[in-house]
Amino acid sequence: MSLLFVCYSVYAQNPSQIDVLTTDDGLPFRSITCMAQDKNQMMWFGTEVGLIRYDGNNFKVYNSDRSNPFYIENEQIGGHIEIDDTANILWFFANLKLYNLDLTTDKVTAFNGSHGIKGDVVNLLRTEDGSIWIKTEDYLTANKGEAKHYLQKLINDKFEVKATVSRIQSGNSTLTKDRKGHIILNLDQGSFKFNANGELLDTYKLSTFNWQGNVSNFTLSYFDRNNKQYFFSQKEFGIFTLSEGGLSSKHILNNGVLFYQGIQDDEDQIWFSGDTDLFRMDTNGVFKDYTQQLMSTLEYSKINMLFIDANKLLWVATDNGLFKIRIEDGLFTSVFASKNQGWGNTMRGIFEDANGTIYAKSESRNKILFKTIKGKIDTLHLNLKKNALEISQYVSIFYALDDNKKNAFTLGLGLMKINLETGATKIYDEFKSSINLRSQNPIIKLRNGKLLFGQSLSQLILFNPETEAYSMPFENKNIENDFTDFRFFKESKTDGVIWIGTRSDGLLKVNMNGGVENQFSKDTNPRISRNYILAVDEDLEGNTWIGTYGGGLNYLSADGKTIKTFTKNNGLPDNNVVGFLFDDNQNMWISTYNGLCYFNPTTEVFQNFYAEDGLTHFEFNYSSFYKDSNGNFYFGGMNGLNKFKPNEVLKQSETPNMRFTEFSGYNSKTKTDFKTDFNQTKLSTLEISPYDQYFEVNWTMPSYFQNNKNTYSTKLEGFENRWFYHGNSSSIRYNKLPAGDYVLNVKGKDSRGNESPSILSIPITVKQIFYKKWWFIALAILAVIAIMYSIFRYRFKQALAMERLRTKISSDLHDDVGSLLSGLAMQTELMEINASEADKLKLQKIAGISRNAISQMRDLVWSIDSRRETVNDLIERMHELAEELLLPKDIAFQIDSSSIRNPSRKLTAQTKQDIFLIYKESITNVLRHSDATHVKIALTNTFKGCEFTIKDNGSKKESYKSTGLGLSNMAMRAEKLKGDIEFKTENGFGVHLQLPFNL
Repeated sequence: MSLLFVCYSVYAQNPSQIDVLTTDDGLPFRSITCMAQDKNQMMWFGTEVGLIRYDGNNFKVYNSDRSNPFYIENEQIGGHIEIDDTANILWFFANLKLYNLDLTTDKVTAFNGSHGIKGDVVNLLRTEDGSIWIKTEDYLTANKGEAKHYLQKLINDKFEVKATVSRIQSGNSTLTKDRKGHIILNLDQGSFKFNANGELLDTYKLSTFNWQGNVSNFTLSYFDRNNKQYFFSQKEFGIFTLSEGGLSSKHILNNGVLFYQGIQDDEDQIWFSGDTDLFRMDTNGVFKDYTQQLMSTLEYSKINMLFIDANKLLWVATDNGLFKIRIEDGLFTSVFASKNQGWGNTMRGIFEDANGTIYAKSESRNKILFKTIKGKIDTLHLNLKKNALEISQYVSIFYALDDNKKNAFTLGLGLMKINLETGATKIYDEFKSSINLRSQNPIIKLRNGKLLFGQSLSQLILFNPETEAYSMPFENKNIENDFTDFRFFKESKTDGVIWIGTRSDGLLKVNMNGGVENQFSKDTNPRISRNYILAVDEDLEGNTWIGTYGGGLNYLSADGKTIKTFTKNNGLPDNNVVGFLFDDNQNMWISTYNGLCYFNPTTEVFQNFYAEDGLTHFEFNYSSFYKDSNGNFYFGGMNGLNKFKPNEVLKQSETPNMRFTEFSGYNSKTKTDFKTDFNQTKLSTLEISPYDQYFEVNWTMPSYFQNNKNTYSTKLEGFENRWFYHGNSSSIRYNKLPAGDYVLNVKGKDSRGNESPSILSIPITVKQIFYKKWWFIALAILAVIAIMYSIFRYRFKQALAMERLRTKISSDLHDDVGSLLSGLAMQTELMEINASEADKLKLQKIAGISRNAISQMRDLVWSIDSRRETVNDLIERMHELAEELLLPKDIAFQIDSSSIRNPSRKLTAQTKQDIFLIYKESITNVLRHSDATHVKIALTNTFKGCEFTIKDNGSKKESYKSTGLGLSNMAMRAEKLKGDIEFKTENGFGVHLQLPFNL
């Protein structure tokens, strides 16, 4: 055996635990001088061209551009920004001037001489009690040799000078604090310690060196949680610790690096940075250099600041962007990984011997590697000829052990038996016909100790490793379909049943004592998502899980009646599922072509892990997964194995928080955009105007590591009945929602698949447009009613006036004209007595005309008299006319109106007149053209209207030829009444009028 030099734990902290944020990701300016985080977990970056707020998705820039709504007077931000969460104020100094920014209103307040500030602001510090301290100097304005440093404290909106120290030419200075509330001012003259009241407690000089021809005692310091002081000598370099009581120091890191700052994480590790170097000191005092990892990830020339956010992420600000480093140790242990970037030792079959040694096939090296329980890594050399060894490279990827786990069996040029102690290999040539030399060849050990292999049903072989006897269970059986090209074998929990995954025929359920019990493919019912099967296993309930090439994960119920598919749309990291294992809780760990995932079949929630979580590579390999006797899981990929215990990985997974960030839209009425920043405005119900053309809601998950892999889903209650997946999009827009009340729900997962601990919700009220509101509709109805009432009232007044006019006209005609005509008729009759025979004829004619005029006038007066407008009045007038005209001629008549049920019903003047004149014309025709002795008049109401019939019993006078317009006038009047009139001459003369209404 010879040692194979591979790297399996080069980094305690995996380099892929490092993420970056640069201008390529939207960062407005590459050089970041300082950082802070507000109470909403928004990140703030100070740059030479302004302030930047970052919510994980969007950047908000404050600068001196007057067209920018977020304007600040000076934008060259100094080395520190401080946030007062209680007042929600950010303090910063820019261009040597001090400002604060109200994070609620974006109002900027400038502090100057009127606030007690002396000179230029050079350093800024906020202590644990919330006090704001600054260090200023008047070097630019003081006389030569008279310049001073001023330590000032903000008290009641005024800065008071607490200490004054002469400023020498170099002007080096920093302002820091220890864990007891003391202020440490580091100057060229040494270090000065002040209490919270600004009283000088101590001065000390930790290092002396020459700075540009001057002697300087300037030293940078850092205090950990235990108030242990670390200082960075500008002369000896490296890192020192200081015992303050005796001012004794210890050089704990002497590597020639000039350090500037330190920060302690939640694991009590301390991170130190120099110009380009980053080191971590663990709790045992052991240092780890991360410099090369940073430089291999992003080019930079200076580290400006270190910062740890609320989610324990270490931010490293540089002159070319930001590093984001997960502080936690890698979740996975790498085994057999090479130092090469990208593909290294590509791994296939994994197995374990009786001693607990783990073996795996390195396909790229065509070697079997192993690692003992004690951690020794080596290569198992196979005693094979070159040809057999070459063939085994891509063919021998499945391995099965005998009962004592001393020999491994695989398929290559034949069935190969490998002695795990010596590497001695025996080849069984008789099985060549059952091996596909151009493809992978699965082999498994069954519960009865026999090995199963073969590339078709007819060539399946059961091999006994102890006796070396074999059988072919389907050799002489009549197989309807001899399926071939097998990819995976799995013994069912049902005795005698084997699951066989194929390349193109789906999944086969094979009874070794019979044949194919069932087949599941894209063409069966139920159907699977793809026919190319890469992995199969059963859970404790007898359900079968199927990994496919390109079709995701398939679930087959124990009864074989239900298949469910899980893909990337459901949270699976990739649709190529190459392997999976069940943990003790029957949850699944699934390897894919793009990461590893944890899947809970009960909740159907996926939690994904990628290279940035410590995996040796994001792409995993088919046939490369294994659970050892100690409960360790192994998944092989394109660079070694990833070893882990499921419970340990899950313990380190933290659920992220979420919050709404912005509400915006466009109002078509005002033709303006609107926007609400929820970091500044209290979140409440969103009220949407009916004129809002659209509105958009933004949110964020301030889990900043690999946040481009955060995913979200939304559901708008009241409008949607299911969740909609949005991928990495952190906003949603709605156009013209119907009026009503809704609730927008948002849930998310971080890059690992950790689901947000709670669903983010916000009520939304879409207001109804005014003309659809109840009060407007009520007002509109009232307005219509008022208009209708006004019209009715107007028409009523008009009708009343008309009735009065008709009454007056009828009275005047009856009283005045009637009297004149009656008088004329009487005078004519008196004159007739004494007149000559010749004049009598003329006078008689005048008298007749007068009486006829009186009759016509009576009819006219009656028709327009509003006091005579009922059906009963019409019938009475018909009686009067019949008596006047028929009885003097000895013609009897009968008027039947028995079907009239409402004789008091009023008729319009025109209707009453038209009916009466038709009746009168009919009576007149009887007198003129018939020799009748009896006339029958009937008014009959039917469901269709009213039938008006006038019928005599006489015969038509043939000698009479009418030149009048009586019949045509009746037809015209019937048309005006919208009725039908018919004249009958058989058995007397008859008039039949059909009216469309009842009388």
